[in-house]
Order: sequence, then structure tokens, then C-alpha cells
Amino acid sequence: MRIESTCRLKFMMACAFLIAVCFGAAAKYTAARQKANDTRTEKALLDARKVSTELTNKVRELLLKELEKGSYEGAISVCANVAQDITRQFNEKSGHYVRRVSLGYRNPNDSPDEYERHKLESFDRLSREKKLESEYYEVVSEQGREYLRYLKPVIAGKMCLNCHGQPDEIPIGVQRIIQETYPNDHATGYREGDVRGAVSVKIALPSKTAK
Repeated sequence: MRIESTCRLKFMMACAFLIAVCFGAAAKYTAARQKANDTRTEKALLDARKVSTELTNKVRELLLKELEKGSYEGAISVCANVAQDITRQFNEKSGHYVRRVSLGYRNPNDSPDEYERHKLESFDRLSREKKLESEYYEVVSEQGREYLRYLKPVIAGKMCLNCHGQPDEIPIGVQRIIQETYPNDHATGYREGDVRGAVSVKIALPSKTAK
């Protein structure tokens, strides 16, 4: 019982740290490499920042409620499952595409598309080179339509490793629940400072000739 209680405490601390620190800095930005050079892009960028912040804040709120109840299953579900429902609600409300993505996903719905995969791979390289910035965006063309693609990297902190680290860093109780719930889990093996993933937003831009 003492070991189980210790595992529970470490798991709760890890999740709280992950959401409050790794995701909670969404309001802080550095200059992105590509400037928003027209009003269409400027508005879309503001919307992308807003919706990404709202999404992470909502997930954090629900997670903390589960932690207050001491629920392993509830906290893991919020991180990897309930967040999908929240994402769908935000997409319907905003009319934009927003979700969390990772090369090492726990829920298959968090697997990146081709564009996101390419960016996440570049984030890993930039992180190793100590050149990673807090947000990235650019305007891309897809099937004759322009979109703003926005990604905010999420970095693994020390306490995050209790859920996503090496096998000897994850409490036994947490390992058991992950193995039972997500037998094809890809979200472990991270080290402090690794790029854990990103919040990804895609916004369709109005035509340049639109009034």
C-alpha cells in the first residue's frame, strides 16, 4: 500500500507539472521566423494563439480535477483520451483545426500528418542545436487554398518523465494502467529537454481579393 501511494503521488505530481509547466506557458511567445505580413495572416495568428491556449487550459482544468480525486485512470484518460473530445469541441466552436500531436503518441488520434511530422522532426534537430523557438508558423498552399499552419512545441520537463520517461522512471502503477489501456503506446522513452510534441493549428485564410 505504501508503494502504491508513493506511485500515486509521483504520478499526480508528474501530470500536474506536465500541464502547468510544459503546456501552461502558452501566453509567452518569441519572434517566429516568418513574420505575419498581411492582415489575413495577423488575424489567423492571433486566433491560433488564442485557440491553442484555450485548448491547453481546458485540458489542464479537467486533469487537475482528476488529480484531486486521486484517479489514475481518470488522469490518463484526460491526457490521452478526453482531450480528443475537447479538441473536437474546439474545432466545432472555432471552425479551425486544432489538436495536440507527437511523434511518440499515446492515442493514435495524436499521430501527426505529413506536414506536422516534418516539423516535429525539425523541432528535434533544432532542440539539439539549442535553436528551438516557442512557436512556428507559415502560410502554405493546399489544393489552391492558403492556410496558416501554426505549431507550438511542447518540451518534456523532469517531472514529465514519470509518465513519459525511461521504464525505470515510470511508477509501476502508472506502467500497468498504460499497458492495459494503450497496449500500442509510443509515448515513453523521453528524456528531460526532449521535444514531447506540439499543439498544432491550421486556419484557412480568406482570399486576398475578398472584401
